[in-house]
Amino acid sequence: MSWASYLFHDINEKSSRVTSLAPCTDEEIVERISASTSSYTTESKKDNFKPNMVFESFHHQARIPISDRALLPGFLMLWLKHCTVPTLPHEVIVTNVVYPAVLLGHEKSISLLPAIVAGIQSGLWVLIKSLCQVEAVVDSQGRQIVDSEGRPEVKTPNSRFELL
Repeated sequence: MSWASYLFHDINEKSSRVTSLAPCTDEEIVERISASTSSYTTESKKDNFKPNMVFESFHHQARIPISDRALLPGFLMLWLKHCTVPTLPHEVIVTNVVYPAVLLGHEKSISLLPAIVAGIQSGLWVLIKSLCQVEAVVDSQGRQIVDSEGRPEVKTPNSRFELL
């Protein structure tokens, strides 16, 4: 289950209306806890929690309906992840979008331009690298072919392309 489908029910269904996360019943919570095998152990002292404290389940929080004020940062995390700071894998929310999303959700102004420009620059570097990548020429058995002087033969891509 992705973060988007967790926060917004039926987000992947085109025929139905997207609704926000509804509170869970006790039966659903028990089912989630039994299906979950993960737990979290603190490695060092964090706030009021001692080192090696084990947190077994957060699913009991699902009894409380999520507020619109909490849903907004959730949506902003998805938007920042997919549109402003796109990174792989696409289904995982990375930590560098959580704090800006929370700030934006609480009406704090932040500048997104550096992140957008960095994303564009990263994409351009990937494009340039793929256009200019030199590959070794190999035979049918996977061995590298060398010329008469012992230098490996390489295939240089034609980086010319027609602009529309």
